[in-house]
Amino acid sequence: MNTFTVISPLVFVTLLGFICAKTQWLNKSQIDAISKLTFNICIPAFIFNKMANANFADQVSLKLFAAFYLPVLCCYVLAGLTNHFFHHTYRKNNAASAVFALGSSFSNMIIVGLPILLVVFGDEVLNIAFLVITFHSAMLFTLTNVIASTEPNINNSGNKNIAFLKQTLANPLIIGIFVGLFLNIAGIQIPTFLNAGLVLIGKPAITLALFVLGSSLFFYKVRSELNFILISTCLKLMVLPIMVFISGAFIFGLDPLVTTVLVTLSASPTAVNAYLIAKVQGKHQETVASTVVISTVASVITIPFWLWWLNLSS
Repeated sequence: MNTFTVISPLVFVTLLGFICAKTQWLNKSQIDAISKLTFNICIPAFIFNKMANANFADQVSLKLFAAFYLPVLCCYVLAGLTNHFFHHTYRKNNAASAVFALGSSFSNMIIVGLPILLVVFGDEVLNIAFLVITFHSAMLFTLTNVIASTEPNINNSGNKNIAFLKQTLANPLIIGIFVGLFLNIAGIQIPTFLNAGLVLIGKPAITLALFVLGSSLFFYKVRSELNFILISTCLKLMVLPIMVFISGAFIFGLDPLVTTVLVTLSASPTAVNAYLIAKVQGKHQETVASTVVISTVASVITIPFWLWWLNLSS
């Protein structure tokens, strides 16, 4: 497997997005419009179509979920405890610990992990990926909000959580995942003309997502909290993937291809949605935003490393 050949087109598209923003060939309002098209129409259509037509019968396994989510929870707890005991400002602050934990364990699967898996393995791994993606946001967002709500002296925390819950449930990506999954489970077939239309709409989804990711990097700045940014990035890009590998390959004895898919998803950088949670909670906004930037840039090196290493191990 030539990892450079696999990753270089993805890096090129991401870099192109950054250059377009940096040179202001596309201004922020134009990039926002492309982003809205991508995340409100193209990606939801792509995900909905794949979820509705996927064959999950042979892939559903408690071992698969345990092999991925137990390491994710371990990483989440490790990051949370790090903030709880060692942060100079947010020590013993439950909300801040939960937000920092989310930023250290929440993977950008759809924009980064999924395109890489499609390029490397094709559609054969989509069923595995979507099984993991389906519960990723729901589990980590809920856990973070529950822990954050235990922090005393948070003004209107209940209103914040309700507002975020409404925002999450109204997210086109979430709607696409769960409506597609419902149709799949219910055995409802999508009409041929609609299916063909969804395929056309979804074709540019991954390319546009990478382009928007690159352009967004220009607008995020790394400012302070460098120690905790580096801790979060290392947990996300190195510690979590190695835990998922050990869990999948040695503890649960999964097929090498399944283990590779899980490791690749876990090795994806921190997703920008973690920043939205930080913003809602009013804690670690700059730290999480900076982690999104640093982990995304660093993943250009770390993800090819994991693919190379997994190829040697299989």
